[in-house]
Amino acid sequence: MDKIEYMKRPRRRVARAALLPVALAGSLAASAQFHQQIDVEGKYVPDIIRVDRINTFPKALRQTLLSQPLEYEQGGVAASFRPSLLAMPATGWRASRTVNSNPGYLELGAGSWLNTDLSAGYRFVDNASTLFGARLQFNSTSRWKPELSESTRDVKQERYDGALGLYASHVVKGYGRLDAALDYHAAYFNYYGIEGWAPSASASDAAVSAPTQTINDMAFRLDWRSLVTPATSLAYHAGARMRHFAYRSLPLPQELQPGKQKGARETDLALAGGVRMPWDNGSSIGLDAVFDLVFLSGEKGVEINDPGQGADAFRLSSTDDYGLLTLTPYYRFNRGLLDVRIGADLDLAFNAGPDGNRYSFFHVSPDVKVGLQTGQVGLWLNATGGTRLNTLAHLHELDYYGMPALVTTRPTHTPLDASLGVNLGPFSGFSLGIEGKFRSMKNVPLGGWYQTWLNNGDVAVAGLLPAVPAGSAVLYSLDSDGLDMHGVSLAGHMEYSHGDLFSISAEGSVQPQDGKKGYFNGYDRPKITALFKASVSPLKPLRISASYDFRGKRAIYTRAMRQPQTGGVDIDGRSTSSLHSLSLPDLTLLGLSATWNFTPSVAVWLQGDNLLNRHDAVLPSQPMQGIVVTGGFSCTF
Repeated sequence: MDKIEYMKRPRRRVARAALLPVALAGSLAASAQFHQQIDVEGKYVPDIIRVDRINTFPKALRQTLLSQPLEYEQGGVAASFRPSLLAMPATGWRASRTVNSNPGYLELGAGSWLNTDLSAGYRFVDNASTLFGARLQFNSTSRWKPELSESTRDVKQERYDGALGLYASHVVKGYGRLDAALDYHAAYFNYYGIEGWAPSASASDAAVSAPTQTINDMAFRLDWRSLVTPATSLAYHAGARMRHFAYRSLPLPQELQPGKQKGARETDLALAGGVRMPWDNGSSIGLDAVFDLVFLSGEKGVEINDPGQGADAFRLSSTDDYGLLTLTPYYRFNRGLLDVRIGADLDLAFNAGPDGNRYSFFHVSPDVKVGLQTGQVGLWLNATGGTRLNTLAHLHELDYYGMPALVTTRPTHTPLDASLGVNLGPFSGFSLGIEGKFRSMKNVPLGGWYQTWLNNGDVAVAGLLPAVPAGSAVLYSLDSDGLDMHGVSLAGHMEYSHGDLFSISAEGSVQPQDGKKGYFNGYDRPKITALFKASVSPLKPLRISASYDFRGKRAIYTRAMRQPQTGGVDIDGRSTSSLHSLSLPDLTLLGLSATWNFTPSVAVWLQGDNLLNRHDAVLPSQPMQGIVVTGGFSCTF
């Protein structure tokens, strides 16, 4: 599953793969992050713009433990495409195409530990030229007690997370299409994995409360795309985006005088555009550009000066504003069975990285994609790369309970991300695929440790291997350089569908991990991932679904910094740092759900998640809730 971004997905009509309860595991990052748009040039090619997510509304959004690898594309840059098995797959075998023309939807759900779920949306205008609508998503949990220590026996996991969005699209006849979206996401939660941090308690066994946090997250997008016709000599697009992401506070470990620091805040402004000119039958050349500027405020960063010196070991650093200009020239050939794109990603960084150790100004990576499809066989070979800004918003997606401050503005650079794959089917309801990948990355963030840092300061936790040398300070997520790593991945999937009666699917990956050798797939770096889903409809109104999600042989990495004889710590970590890992338990998540459709527009559902009752830590100091049972209803109107 390449995964721990714990991202939202559309409503699970076939199987809700874990987890309203593992809302606690997941990033409920602003649901306004992704926008998908379809360009039809004889093929079915998704063009993804990563600022907000409007897709086809109305559609209920969901969260799940499924995730995806760290991605390199910038907001406004087209993501990699894969050739579909058919030019435009319509339905599964023996299935029927159904179109829901209702303009609105509503879904409510609630269950144990006061896990709640609300999804709603409405298209106020939806005609051939204009689309305008709104959506709402809210999730919360507030009653589960992890009971990590005697002094924290009354601490509950609390999380209230919601997003409200407006979206619009208008076709200007003869010219093109204008798209716009405005989204606001807010969250209140506590760092429930606390084990005894007690700023207001005089005794170690006194009852304590967990630090709390507030997030304010707003995104705006405006895009124009010109009309594309056979007679068009030049196509172009342009857009502007803004995202403001802010934490209220920055809790610190007890010995560092916590509780009064402001959280970091950032405003990401981006201008994007591009031109494409057809110049032969099936050929075209083009240029895409994105200019990202990130402005920071609040307590911008953190830095360790000297281990073992209490508050003097920690100070808030003034991280600089920075920017990135990405230019992507390319040649594209699309004719018959073949789709080829040959280009390069040129990145120019300004002021990125800590003072005295700047991220280099110029980077080049390939942007090559080759797809061949014939009948029910699809082949692809991609060699891409690029630079990803490690903004507060992006790091929050990797770890919901991550540090509310930037350690560094150093981006993650991917010199090469190569993949080779084949898909077969669907034939008689059956399809399968396999894909091999190689990826080289620089400055991958070492995160996922913030709640552990609150609990332990710079003291190593038990099980951190190899043993941390005497006199060393553990930085946990306070590593300003990140990790250079490279690795391979082998993944496959199979699916069989017997119309609406029965379906089953399986997907998995093997991704060897050993320190710098590995394929980044989340802070927990699993070596094996698997997902199994099945769905059956014994009666026409009833659908029963099951899912099993596995994430095994996991380990999270950090550095121990040895104190030089001259005093202080080599914060760059170039000569005195050593990489250490902490083993994490396998995640084995079993889910079961049932949906009864009274009418095509009204249904009730019941779902059980984490039925094996595992309380394993998703990341250090982030235990999961046990069995959770939820139920609710949904309707379209």
